[in-house]
Amino acid sequence: MIMITTHPFGRLAGLGAASLLLFACTSSGGDDKAGPGAGMKRPPQLVAAQTASMEEFAPTLIALGTVTPSQSVAVRPRADSEIIGIAFKEGDNVRAGQVLFRLDPRQARAAVAQAEAEVKGAIAAERRARLDYERAEALVGKGFVSTAARDLARANASSARSNIETTQAILDSARVQLSFLTVTAPISGRTGELGFRLGANVRQGDATALVTINQLSPIHVRFLVPAANVQQARSLLASGGGKVVARDPQSGSEIASGRLVFLDNNVDPGNGGVAARAEFRNEGDVLWPGAIVNVEFPLGQPRPHIALPEGAVQTGRDAPFVWSVSAGGPGGKGAGGKGPGGKVKMRDVVVAGRMGGKVYLASGVQPGEQIVVDALARLKDGDAVRLKGPGKPQMAAQPPAAAGSAG
Repeated sequence: MIMITTHPFGRLAGLGAASLLLFACTSSGGDDKAGPGAGMKRPPQLVAAQTASMEEFAPTLIALGTVTPSQSVAVRPRADSEIIGIAFKEGDNVRAGQVLFRLDPRQARAAVAQAEAEVKGAIAAERRARLDYERAEALVGKGFVSTAARDLARANASSARSNIETTQAILDSARVQLSFLTVTAPISGRTGELGFRLGANVRQGDATALVTINQLSPIHVRFLVPAANVQQARSLLASGGGKVVARDPQSGSEIASGRLVFLDNNVDPGNGGVAARAEFRNEGDVLWPGAIVNVEFPLGQPRPHIALPEGAVQTGRDAPFVWSVSAGGPGGKGAGGKGPGGKVKMRDVVVAGRMGGKVYLASGVQPGEQIVVDALARLKDGDAVRLKGPGKPQMAAQPPAAAGSAG
C-alpha cells in the first residue's frame, strides 16, 4: 500500500500553477480577438517626399585623374666637365634652345684645334700624293717610270684622300663634344630644382639630372575609363574629343576645360579600366603636375530622365529601389497639421546616372509620383506614412557621387 500525504502549502502551490496555466491559455487564444494589444499596427511614420519630375540629363563619366606634363625631360650632361655658368633660375619658364648651363670648354677646344691641324696636314699630304701620281702617269708612257711605280703613286694618292676624310670625321666629333659643353633646353617649359650647383663636376653617367623641365602648356590629365564606357569614350574621341572638364575634388568648381586626346588599346586586368588622357591648354598654369582632379565628360546626348535627390534611391540586394507613396492611405494630416498621408510601396529602379546630388532614373518611376526622399527612413512595404508639409524636406545628407557614369 502506498500512502500519499498532502501538505497545505503543496495544495496552495498546485492552485497557483493551475491559475497561471489558465491565464496563459486565455491570453494566447484571444490574441487576435480580445487581447488588449490585439490588432495593433505600426503608427504612420513622418517622412519627406518629393514629386518625381523630368529633367534633361546626359550620362556623364566622373573619374579621378592625375595631372601630368605633356612632356617632361630630365636634362643630363653629355660630356664630363665642370659647371662654369648657369643661365637661369630654378622655377623659370624657358624656351626650347635657350642656354641653361655652360661647362668648362678648354679641353674640348684643344681637341678641336688638334683635329683641325690634322685635317690641314692630311690635305697637304693628299695634294703631294696626287702630284706624284700625275707625274708618274705622265712619265710611264715615255719609259722613265715603271708601271709598278705608277700604280704605287696612284694608291698613295687614294690613301691620302681617305686620310682627309678620317681626320675630318675626328674634327667633326671634337666639335660635337665641344657643343655638348653648352647645355640648352630641349623643350619649352618650367624648370625644377637644380641637381648641381656652380663649380660642380658632372659626368655623363650621373644618375642625378642637371634639372628637369616640365611642359605645362598644354598639359595632360590621366584617368581610367571603366570598361563598360569604353565604346562611348571611343565615339567621343572620334568626334574630336568633346569637352572634358577638370574640377576641384573638394569644392567641385571648374578649373579648366579641354578635350579627350588618347584612349589606350587594352583593358588593364589589374583595375578593369582603360587608360585615357585629356589635354588642356592650361592658361595661367591652373593645373599643376601631380595634382589630383575630377575629370568629367558626357557619354551621350542629353535626354529627359526622372530626377530625384540622392537620398531617395536606396541600395537593395538585387537592384536600387525607391519608396513610392500611394494615395488613399490613412486620413488626417501629418505632424503639426500639415501634409496628407499614404502607403509606401517598394519600387525597383534603373539608375541612368548621378550628378550634382541628384539621381537620374532610366525607368521605374513615372512623372508626378510621390517618392520618399528620407534616406534613413525605416520602412516596409505597405507601411502607412504621413508626409511633411511644404517647405524644405528633411533629407539625410549624402556624399557626392564618385562617378556619374551611366548606371
